[in-house]
Amino acid sequence: TATSSGSLKIRTANSGANGVSGMLVFSSGTTSSGNSGMVMIGSGAATGGRGGSIALTVGSGESGAGGYLRVESGASKTHTGGALTIESGEGTATSSGSLKIRTANSGANGVSGMLVFSSGTTSSGNSGMVMIGSGAATGGRGGSIALTVGSGESGAGGYLRVESGASKTHTGGALTIESGEGTATSSGS
Repeated sequence: TATSSGSLKIRTANSGANGVSGMLVFSSGTTSSGNSGMVMIGSGAATGGRGGSIALTVGSGESGAGGYLRVESGASKTHTGGALTIESGEGTATSSGSLKIRTANSGANGVSGMLVFSSGTTSSGNSGMVMIGSGAATGGRGGSIALTVGSGESGAGGYLRVESGASKTHTGGALTIESGEGTATSSGS
């Protein structure tokens, strides 16, 4: 009550010379009727300090491809699948936290990994919208958005392609590139 609470470590022992370390499973059980149990992992709130960090990391190896980290929301047979939200922390007095999604730099003889931002295909109905945008600002200006292709040292430069959708039965999708409106002065060039 006067100092810190104790630590809690849940881990498997290191393997022997010719084995692997044991697996850890944190899971709620299945159900025959009703919802399965929630699994919550989080650090506590802090008074006079900051909330504890949470790290999900995959250990390094020396053979084969690196282990993967998968975060997936639940499927549903009768309703919409579960949502997945990745959101930085709010700073009620100052700025909110940054969010970075990037692949690591390549090694000496490789290439950096690919990034894919895409909605899934559909068997009936529209596919999901993809939105990239900065938020509105009060007392400042909206954040800029930059689409850039990195420079290289061999071959043709990488291309940047912006294309609207095709349609088999109706008009193809429109493509609009428009400068910002200046309600008090000029619009952007």
